[in-house]
Amino acid sequence: MFRKIKGQTKVIDILSRAIEEDKVANSYLFHGPEGVGKFTTALLFGMALNCTSVKAKRPCGICPSCRKFLNFSHPDFVFIFPTPKLDMSLDGEIKSNKVLEEYKAYIQNKIEAPWQEFHFSANVGIRIESIRMLEHRIKLSPNEGVKKIYIIEKAELMTTQAANAFLKTLEEPPEDSIIILTSAKPNFLLPTILSRCQKIAFQPVGRKIIEQELEDKRYLDNVQAKVYSRIANGNLEKAFVLADADLNDSRNKALNLWEILLKKDDLAFIDFSGKYTSSQTQSELKEILSHIILWMSDITYFRHLKEEVVNLDRIDILEQIYQINPEADEIVPDMVEYLELMLQKIEGHVNPQLILINVFNKLSGKIFS
Repeated sequence: MFRKIKGQTKVIDILSRAIEEDKVANSYLFHGPEGVGKFTTALLFGMALNCTSVKAKRPCGICPSCRKFLNFSHPDFVFIFPTPKLDMSLDGEIKSNKVLEEYKAYIQNKIEAPWQEFHFSANVGIRIESIRMLEHRIKLSPNEGVKKIYIIEKAELMTTQAANAFLKTLEEPPEDSIIILTSAKPNFLLPTILSRCQKIAFQPVGRKIIEQELEDKRYLDNVQAKVYSRIANGNLEKAFVLADADLNDSRNKALNLWEILLKKDDLAFIDFSGKYTSSQTQSELKEILSHIILWMSDITYFRHLKEEVVNLDRIDILEQIYQINPEADEIVPDMVEYLELMLQKIEGHVNPQLILINVFNKLSGKIFS
Protein backbone atom coordinates (compact mmCIF):
# COMPACT_ATOMS: atom_id res chain seq x y z
CA MET A 1 0.00 0.00 0.00
CA PHE A 2 3.00 2.32 0.25
CA ARG A 3 2.59 2.93 -3.49
CA LYS A 4 -0.49 5.01 -2.64
CA ILE A 5 1.85 7.72 -1.32
CA LYS A 6 2.61 9.92 -4.30
CA GLY A 7 5.77 11.97 -4.77
CA GLN A 8 7.64 10.66 -1.70
CA THR A 9 9.76 7.87 -3.16
CA LYS A 10 12.78 8.62 -0.96
CA VAL A 11 10.67 8.58 2.22
CA ILE A 12 9.04 5.26 1.32
CA ASP A 13 12.45 3.75 0.49
CA ILE A 14 13.83 4.77 3.91
CA LEU A 15 10.85 3.37 5.83
CA SER A 16 10.63 0.18 3.78
CA ARG A 17 14.33 -0.49 4.32
CA ALA A 18 13.93 0.09 8.07
CA ILE A 19 11.17 -2.53 8.15
CA GLU A 20 13.09 -5.02 6.03
CA GLU A 21 16.26 -4.67 8.09
CA ASP A 22 14.47 -4.50 11.48
CA LYS A 23 16.03 -1.11 12.16
CA VAL A 24 12.92 0.83 13.08
CA ALA A 25 13.49 3.78 15.41
CA ASN A 26 11.29 4.39 18.45
CA SER A 27 10.49 7.99 17.53
CA TYR A 28 10.16 9.80 14.21
CA LEU A 29 9.42 13.30 13.04
CA PHE A 30 7.74 13.41 9.63
CA HIS A 31 8.17 17.02 8.54
CA GLY A 32 7.41 18.93 5.37
CA PRO A 33 4.76 21.10 3.71
CA GLU A 34 1.04 20.65 4.28
CA GLY A 35 -0.83 18.14 2.16
CA VAL A 36 2.08 15.98 1.02
CA GLY A 37 1.19 12.71 2.76
CA LYS A 38 2.86 12.89 6.17
CA PHE A 39 -0.07 11.52 8.16
CA THR A 40 -1.03 8.87 5.60
CA THR A 41 2.57 7.66 5.50
CA ALA A 42 2.67 7.50 9.30
CA LEU A 43 -0.54 5.47 9.34
CA LEU A 44 0.70 3.04 6.68
CA PHE A 45 4.04 2.72 8.46
CA GLY A 46 2.25 1.74 11.68
CA MET A 47 0.11 -0.67 9.68
CA ALA A 48 3.19 -2.23 8.13
CA LEU A 49 4.79 -2.82 11.53
CA ASN A 50 1.72 -4.77 12.69
CA CYS A 51 0.68 -6.34 9.38
CA THR A 52 0.34 -10.13 9.44
CA SER A 53 1.21 -10.56 5.74
CA VAL A 54 4.66 -11.58 4.50
CA LYS A 55 7.23 -8.86 5.12
CA ALA A 56 7.65 -7.99 1.44
CA LYS A 57 3.96 -7.09 1.11
CA ARG A 58 3.51 -5.06 4.27
CA PRO A 59 1.22 -3.23 4.74
CA CYS A 60 -1.19 -5.46 2.85
CA GLY A 61 -4.31 -3.43 3.66
CA ILE A 62 -6.52 -6.52 3.90
CA CYS A 63 -5.47 -8.47 7.01
CA PRO A 64 -7.51 -7.88 10.21
CA SER A 65 -4.77 -5.70 11.69
CA CYS A 66 -4.52 -3.46 8.60
CA ARG A 67 -8.29 -3.09 8.36
CA LYS A 68 -8.44 -1.98 11.99
CA PHE A 69 -5.74 0.62 11.37
CA LEU A 70 -7.64 1.93 8.34
CA ASN A 71 -10.75 2.23 10.53
CA PHE A 72 -8.79 3.80 13.41
CA SER A 73 -10.04 1.00 15.66
CA HIS A 74 -6.85 -0.95 16.35
CA PRO A 75 -6.36 -1.22 20.14
CA ASP A 76 -2.62 -0.57 19.77
CA PHE A 77 -3.03 2.60 17.72
CA VAL A 78 -3.35 5.97 19.48
CA PHE A 79 -4.02 9.07 17.38
CA ILE A 80 -3.48 12.48 18.97
CA PHE A 81 -4.36 15.68 17.12
CA PRO A 82 -5.19 19.32 17.94
CA THR A 83 -8.63 19.59 19.57
CA PRO A 84 -10.58 21.83 21.91
CA LYS A 85 -10.20 20.99 25.60
CA LEU A 86 -11.31 17.37 25.86
CA ASP A 87 -11.74 16.75 29.57
CA MET A 88 -10.16 13.35 28.90
CA SER A 89 -9.46 10.57 31.38
CA LEU A 90 -6.21 8.58 31.40
CA ASP A 91 -8.05 5.80 29.56
CA GLY A 92 -9.02 8.20 26.77
CA GLU A 93 -12.64 8.72 27.78
CA ILE A 94 -13.97 12.14 26.72
CA LYS A 95 -16.59 13.40 29.16
CA SER A 96 -18.10 16.26 27.17
CA ASN A 97 -20.73 14.93 24.73
CA LYS A 98 -20.40 17.95 22.40
CA VAL A 99 -16.63 17.64 22.15
CA LEU A 100 -16.90 13.85 21.81
CA GLU A 101 -19.21 14.25 18.81
CA GLU A 102 -16.77 16.66 17.14
CA TYR A 103 -13.84 14.37 18.03
CA LYS A 104 -15.56 11.40 16.35
CA ALA A 105 -16.54 13.55 13.37
CA TYR A 106 -12.90 14.59 12.87
CA ILE A 107 -11.76 10.97 12.85
CA GLN A 108 -14.56 9.98 10.45
CA ASN A 109 -13.51 12.80 8.16
CA LYS A 110 -9.93 11.54 8.38
CA ILE A 111 -11.09 8.07 7.30
CA GLU A 112 -13.42 9.11 4.50
CA ALA A 113 -11.98 12.36 3.09
CA PRO A 114 -8.65 13.24 4.74
CA TRP A 115 -7.98 16.05 2.25
CA GLN A 116 -11.02 17.99 3.49
CA GLU A 117 -10.52 20.58 6.22
CA PHE A 118 -12.35 20.07 9.51
CA HIS A 119 -13.26 22.95 11.80
CA PHE A 120 -13.87 22.52 15.51
CA SER A 121 -16.21 24.89 17.34
CA ALA A 122 -13.43 26.12 19.66
CA ASN A 123 -9.71 26.86 19.55
CA VAL A 124 -7.58 23.77 19.21
CA GLY A 125 -4.26 22.57 20.55
CA ILE A 126 -2.54 19.45 21.89
CA ARG A 127 -2.96 19.73 25.62
CA ILE A 128 -1.50 18.05 28.68
CA GLU A 129 -4.54 15.77 29.05
CA SER A 130 -3.77 14.06 25.72
CA ILE A 131 -0.12 13.59 26.68
CA ARG A 132 -1.12 12.17 30.10
CA MET A 133 -3.33 9.67 28.29
CA LEU A 134 -0.39 8.75 26.02
CA GLU A 135 1.88 8.34 29.06
CA HIS A 136 -0.65 5.96 30.60
CA ARG A 137 -1.23 3.93 27.44
CA ILE A 138 2.43 3.62 26.51
CA LYS A 139 3.19 1.75 29.74
CA LEU A 140 0.76 -1.03 28.82
CA SER A 141 1.70 -4.10 26.79
CA PRO A 142 0.48 -4.41 23.18
CA ASN A 143 -3.05 -5.75 23.01
CA GLU A 144 -3.04 -7.40 19.58
CA GLY A 145 -0.11 -6.08 17.61
CA VAL A 146 3.66 -6.37 17.66
CA LYS A 147 4.13 -2.64 18.12
CA LYS A 148 2.06 0.09 19.72
CA ILE A 149 1.74 3.05 17.36
CA TYR A 150 1.33 6.65 18.52
CA ILE A 151 0.79 9.33 15.88
CA ILE A 152 0.77 12.97 16.99
CA GLU A 153 -0.51 15.13 14.15
CA LYS A 154 0.54 18.80 13.88
CA ALA A 155 2.84 18.30 16.83
CA GLU A 156 3.91 21.95 16.73
CA LEU A 157 0.53 22.79 18.33
CA MET A 158 1.50 21.16 21.63
CA THR A 159 1.18 23.56 24.53
CA THR A 160 4.35 24.26 26.50
CA GLN A 161 3.07 22.13 29.37
CA ALA A 162 2.21 19.27 27.00
CA ALA A 163 5.57 19.49 25.22
CA ASN A 164 7.52 19.35 28.46
CA ALA A 165 5.51 16.35 29.66
CA PHE A 166 5.89 14.63 26.30
CA LEU A 167 9.65 15.10 26.41
CA LYS A 168 9.85 12.78 29.42
CA THR A 169 8.06 10.04 27.46
CA LEU A 170 10.28 10.61 24.45
CA GLU A 171 13.47 10.21 26.47
CA GLU A 172 12.92 6.48 27.06
CA PRO A 173 10.04 5.10 24.98
CA PRO A 174 9.34 1.39 25.49
CA GLU A 175 10.84 -0.93 22.86
CA ASP A 176 7.35 -2.05 21.80
CA SER A 177 6.25 1.53 21.03
CA ILE A 178 6.71 3.70 17.95
CA ILE A 179 5.98 7.43 18.24
CA ILE A 180 5.51 9.43 15.05
CA LEU A 181 5.17 13.20 15.08
CA THR A 182 3.99 15.03 11.97
CA SER A 183 4.60 18.73 11.47
CA ALA A 184 4.71 21.38 8.77
CA LYS A 185 6.48 23.70 11.23
CA PRO A 186 9.19 21.68 12.99
CA ASN A 187 10.97 24.84 14.13
CA PHE A 188 8.08 25.41 16.51
CA LEU A 189 8.95 22.21 18.38
CA LEU A 190 11.30 22.14 21.35
CA PRO A 191 14.92 21.50 20.26
CA THR A 192 15.06 18.69 22.82
CA ILE A 193 12.10 16.99 21.11
CA LEU A 194 13.71 17.42 17.68
CA SER A 195 16.97 15.91 18.90
CA ARG A 196 15.24 12.73 20.10
CA CYS A 197 13.44 11.97 16.82
CA GLN A 198 14.67 10.49 13.59
CA LYS A 199 13.77 13.15 11.06
CA ILE A 200 12.11 12.16 7.78
CA ALA A 201 11.75 15.04 5.32
CA PHE A 202 8.78 15.17 2.95
CA GLN A 203 8.93 17.24 -0.24
CA PRO A 204 6.24 19.14 -2.15
CA VAL A 205 4.51 16.77 -4.57
CA GLY A 206 5.61 17.30 -8.18
CA ARG A 207 3.22 19.19 -10.43
CA LYS A 208 3.05 16.40 -12.99
CA ILE A 209 2.18 13.88 -10.29
CA ILE A 210 -0.64 16.09 -9.02
CA GLU A 211 -1.93 16.57 -12.57
CA GLN A 212 -1.99 12.81 -13.12
CA GLU A 213 -3.76 12.19 -9.80
CA LEU A 214 -6.43 14.74 -10.68
CA GLU A 215 -6.96 13.22 -14.10
CA ASP A 216 -7.07 9.66 -12.73
CA LYS A 217 -9.06 10.21 -9.52
CA ARG A 218 -11.13 13.32 -10.25
CA TYR A 219 -11.50 12.72 -14.00
CA LEU A 220 -10.43 16.26 -14.85
CA ASP A 221 -9.35 17.25 -18.32
CA ASN A 222 -5.74 18.26 -18.85
CA VAL A 223 -6.37 22.01 -18.65
CA GLN A 224 -8.29 21.75 -15.36
CA ALA A 225 -5.65 19.43 -13.90
CA LYS A 226 -2.90 21.88 -14.84
CA VAL A 227 -4.79 24.80 -13.29
CA TYR A 228 -5.49 23.06 -9.98
CA SER A 229 -2.01 21.57 -9.81
CA ARG A 230 -0.40 24.98 -10.26
CA ILE A 231 -2.65 26.60 -7.63
CA ALA A 232 -2.00 23.74 -5.19
CA ASN A 233 1.75 24.39 -5.42
CA GLY A 234 2.92 20.94 -4.32
CA ASN A 235 0.03 20.32 -1.91
CA LEU A 236 -1.84 17.24 -3.15
CA GLU A 237 -4.58 17.57 -0.52
CA LYS A 238 -5.25 21.15 -1.61
CA ALA A 239 -5.46 20.00 -5.24
CA PHE A 240 -8.20 17.51 -4.31
CA VAL A 241 -10.07 20.19 -2.36
CA LEU A 242 -9.89 22.54 -5.35
CA ALA A 243 -11.10 19.82 -7.70
CA ASP A 244 -13.98 18.86 -5.41
CA ALA A 245 -15.01 22.51 -5.08
CA ASP A 246 -15.03 22.84 -8.90
CA LEU A 247 -13.26 26.13 -9.49
CA ASN A 248 -14.48 26.50 -13.07
CA ASP A 249 -16.72 29.32 -11.90
CA SER A 250 -13.84 31.30 -10.35
CA ARG A 251 -11.68 30.62 -13.40
CA ASN A 252 -14.41 32.00 -15.64
CA LYS A 253 -14.64 35.09 -13.44
CA ALA A 254 -10.89 35.59 -13.70
CA LEU A 255 -11.26 35.32 -17.49
CA ASN A 256 -14.06 37.86 -17.34
CA LEU A 257 -11.80 40.23 -15.43
CA TRP A 258 -9.10 39.89 -18.11
CA GLU A 259 -11.62 40.60 -20.84
CA ILE A 260 -12.80 43.73 -19.00
CA LEU A 261 -9.19 44.86 -18.64
CA LEU A 262 -8.36 44.30 -22.30
CA LYS A 263 -11.49 46.17 -23.44
CA LYS A 264 -10.85 48.99 -20.94
CA ASP A 265 -14.50 48.67 -19.98
CA ASP A 266 -14.75 50.63 -16.72
CA LEU A 267 -18.53 50.33 -16.54
CA ALA A 268 -18.31 46.56 -16.81
CA PHE A 269 -15.72 46.57 -14.00
CA ILE A 270 -17.98 48.64 -11.73
CA ASP A 271 -20.67 46.00 -12.21
CA PHE A 272 -18.12 43.20 -11.67
CA SER A 273 -16.63 44.67 -8.49
CA GLY A 274 -20.06 45.43 -7.06
CA LYS A 275 -20.51 41.73 -6.39
CA TYR A 276 -17.62 41.74 -3.88
CA THR A 277 -18.79 44.10 -1.18
CA SER A 278 -19.22 41.71 1.75
CA SER A 279 -16.96 39.45 3.77
CA GLN A 280 -18.88 36.43 2.43
CA THR A 281 -17.18 36.99 -0.94
CA GLN A 282 -13.63 36.81 0.44
CA SER A 283 -13.17 33.13 -0.35
CA GLU A 284 -14.33 33.55 -3.96
CA LEU A 285 -12.07 36.57 -4.46
CA LYS A 286 -9.10 34.57 -3.17
CA GLU A 287 -9.79 31.94 -5.82
CA ILE A 288 -10.01 34.59 -8.54
CA LEU A 289 -6.71 36.17 -7.47
CA SER A 290 -5.09 32.73 -7.40
CA HIS A 291 -6.15 32.30 -11.01
CA ILE A 292 -4.76 35.74 -11.89
CA ILE A 293 -1.42 34.68 -10.37
CA LEU A 294 -1.53 31.64 -12.67
CA TRP A 295 -2.07 33.98 -15.58
CA MET A 296 1.04 35.89 -14.53
CA SER A 297 3.01 32.66 -14.83
CA ASP A 298 1.45 32.02 -18.23
CA ILE A 299 2.54 35.46 -19.44
CA THR A 300 6.13 34.42 -18.78
CA TYR A 301 5.71 30.89 -20.15
CA PHE A 302 4.03 32.17 -23.32
CA ARG A 303 7.23 33.91 -24.35
CA HIS A 304 9.84 31.57 -22.94
CA LEU A 305 8.32 28.07 -22.48
CA LYS A 306 4.98 27.73 -24.26
CA GLU A 307 4.53 24.04 -23.42
CA GLU A 308 4.17 25.02 -19.74
CA VAL A 309 1.23 27.39 -20.31
CA VAL A 310 -1.73 26.33 -18.13
CA ASN A 311 -4.56 28.23 -19.80
CA LEU A 312 -4.04 26.51 -23.13
CA ASP A 313 -7.63 27.09 -24.23
CA ARG A 314 -7.31 30.89 -23.96
CA ILE A 315 -4.04 31.62 -25.71
CA ASP A 316 -5.88 34.53 -27.37
CA ILE A 317 -5.78 36.49 -24.11
CA LEU A 318 -2.01 36.07 -23.82
CA GLU A 319 -1.62 37.18 -27.45
CA GLN A 320 -3.68 40.32 -26.77
CA ILE A 321 -1.62 41.14 -23.67
CA TYR A 322 1.61 40.99 -25.69
CA GLN A 323 0.09 43.04 -28.50
CA ILE A 324 -0.68 45.76 -25.98
CA ASN A 325 2.59 45.41 -24.07
CA PRO A 326 5.45 43.57 -25.86
CA GLU A 327 7.43 43.61 -22.58
CA ALA A 328 4.60 42.09 -20.54
CA ASP A 329 6.82 39.36 -19.10
CA GLU A 330 8.89 42.00 -17.30
CA ILE A 331 5.94 43.03 -15.12
CA VAL A 332 5.34 39.50 -13.84
CA PRO A 333 7.66 39.37 -10.76
CA ASP A 334 6.31 42.63 -9.30
CA MET A 335 2.71 41.68 -10.08
CA VAL A 336 3.01 38.23 -8.47
CA GLU A 337 4.48 39.82 -5.33
CA TYR A 338 1.68 42.38 -5.30
CA LEU A 339 -1.07 39.80 -5.83
CA GLU A 340 0.28 37.62 -3.04
CA LEU A 341 0.22 40.69 -0.78
CA MET A 342 -3.43 41.23 -1.73
CA LEU A 343 -4.20 37.61 -0.83
CA GLN A 344 -2.73 38.26 2.61
CA LYS A 345 -4.88 41.37 2.97
CA ILE A 346 -7.98 39.30 2.23
CA GLU A 347 -6.95 37.04 5.13
CA GLY A 348 -6.71 40.22 7.21
CA HIS A 349 -10.36 41.01 6.43
CA VAL A 350 -9.72 44.09 4.29
CA ASN A 351 -12.77 45.10 2.23
CA PRO A 352 -12.78 42.69 -0.76
CA GLN A 353 -14.18 45.26 -3.19
CA LEU A 354 -11.37 47.68 -2.29
CA ILE A 355 -8.80 44.96 -2.92
CA LEU A 356 -10.38 44.14 -6.27
CA ILE A 357 -10.35 47.80 -7.31
CA ASN A 358 -6.67 48.08 -6.37
CA VAL A 359 -5.83 44.91 -8.32
CA PHE A 360 -7.72 46.17 -11.37
CA ASN A 361 -5.95 49.54 -11.30
CA LYS A 362 -2.56 47.89 -10.78
CA LEU A 363 -3.02 45.46 -13.66
CA SER A 364 -4.37 48.19 -15.90
CA GLY A 365 -1.43 50.45 -15.11
CA LYS A 366 1.16 47.72 -15.66
CA ILE A 367 -0.28 46.35 -18.89
CA PHE A 368 -1.17 49.65 -20.56
CA SER A 369 1.74 51.74 -19.31
